[in-house]
Amino acid sequence: MSKIKIVSIDIDGTLLNDQREITTDVRNAIQKAIDSGVKIVITTGRPLPGVKSILNELNITGSQQYVITYNGGLVQTADGQKTLFRQELSTSEFKKINDFMAEQDAYVQVETHNAAYTTNHRVHPWASFENSLVNLPLFVLDSETELEQVAFIKAIANDEEDRLDYIESQVPETISSKVNVIRSTANNLEFIDRQASKGNALLALAKELGIDQSETMSIGDQANDYSMIEQAGIGVAMGNAIDQVKEIADYQTETNNNSGVAKAINELVLQ
Repeated sequence: MSKIKIVSIDIDGTLLNDQREITTDVRNAIQKAIDSGVKIVITTGRPLPGVKSILNELNITGSQQYVITYNGGLVQTADGQKTLFRQELSTSEFKKINDFMAEQDAYVQVETHNAAYTTNHRVHPWASFENSLVNLPLFVLDSETELEQVAFIKAIANDEEDRLDYIESQVPETISSKVNVIRSTANNLEFIDRQASKGNALLALAKELGIDQSETMSIGDQANDYSMIEQAGIGVAMGNAIDQVKEIADYQTETNNNSGVAKAINELVLQ
């Protein structure tokens, strides 16, 4: 049996196929790993409400299982009752982001562990789609002053892909040097605390559980998975991963449509 004790798995483009389904092979491999005592940790940019149905489908529930949300901004027990790691985005940094977005005439919102907030009174359709997808209620506030009362974990802009490509290229160094600017999907541009990343969150969880870095494995496909692929004992790139992720991975598996997660778990964890 492998020495791997934690497997961190991204959702979109990794756990799910292009029909947003978990294949039978993937579900079976994950269940075998859990039965053998391995911690399967769903690791995502989504909040906990947006991943609950997936956790339930995979039997990752209760106070002895864990989930990494907000691209590493939050590590919680699967029941949401205990927080093991949290990195909030400061109000001062958000003000810079909000001012920049206003200059770009772009929509932006902030998110807590269970809600989203914005001062934009015209909500972008992509934001409406995203909030619905992750089961996050949105509250429209009148001013930044009201936001100062909210302890948020990340800021996120939602728009068309080419529009966000341009906005990302214009992010000033005064922002990018202080926060992590990442893309988890083509229609999201996210800003999180400098210390918040999927990789840092994974290592924080491993330390909490007394597990060595060499006993961790990560599976992902996009730029926001880079840190956990790089920092895990074994970093696994999906067959459909971007080149940047494939270049640093220790192992490349099949695509998300060919049950790549199952292949990686069967060959690297269950052998």
